[in-house]
Amino acid sequence: MKENIRLIRGEEVSRAVASLYAGACIGPHSSVEKKLLEILAEESPGPGREALEIEIRNLRIAAETGLPVCQDTGTAVVFVEMGNLICIPDCSLTDAVNGGISRACLEAYLRPSQVFPPLGDRVNTMNNTPAVIHLEHVSGSDLKISILVKGAGSENVSSSVMLPPLAGFTGIIDLAESCVRAGASRACPPVIAGIGIGGNLETSGILAKKALLRDMGVENTVPELRELEKQITEKLNATGIGPQGFGGKTTVMETRILQLPCHMASLPVTVCIECHAHRTASCVL
Repeated sequence: MKENIRLIRGEEVSRAVASLYAGACIGPHSSVEKKLLEILAEESPGPGREALEIEIRNLRIAAETGLPVCQDTGTAVVFVEMGNLICIPDCSLTDAVNGGISRACLEAYLRPSQVFPPLGDRVNTMNNTPAVIHLEHVSGSDLKISILVKGAGSENVSSSVMLPPLAGFTGIIDLAESCVRAGASRACPPVIAGIGIGGNLETSGILAKKALLRDMGVENTVPELRELEKQITEKLNATGIGPQGFGGKTTVMETRILQLPCHMASLPVTVCIECHAHRTASCVL
């Protein structure tokens, strides 16, 4: 039986992307707020606890006023799962996505943050394009779009490393700890640590960002990775860096890991730090 091709206009994709991007930047971020409230209940009195209270209040004000939760509306990282029966006849997927990002900047008053060229004059593109787009072709007639808003504060303290294969679990734990100790206080903690293991240099980075899309509180389905996530979270919270770097029990809300096969002679690992606002959104067209 011949399958029917499903046509989706570029304008529909752009509208969806604009809504997702603005929504991620503004909120409400109910799952994040719930997690921060849980952390607050366990935090001792002091500057760290006060910082947590401010973070929670900021999330609520953003949702009430329709203003971005942070002035850094970041780089739009867009993951697209495109069914093989989908066709966008009037434009490219890239143009549709970038059109949506540009529209959101104008309509939601999001600060443009992208500059070009990266060296020299560094002129602002004025619409936060181009987005970073990761496309995965899948079976079916659905188009799933997920957006991760990645601010520079957390992105700047992330790290990709090619570890020796025998570094193993210990090497990954040590890498995560060194990354957090070196820069977590500049990434608006408590943070989320997304870790990508395997593939190659660029794949591990994509995995780390994709891991950040996992819903709050959802456990890893791989037992070994679930245990590794627990160990890393405990190790990182033992640093005592705490909310906004003011000290406290929680520096990392969650650790999330994804893995892929890699070459026998290498162990690519990326630790991608995500700020406490954790600005994500997704939809299926």
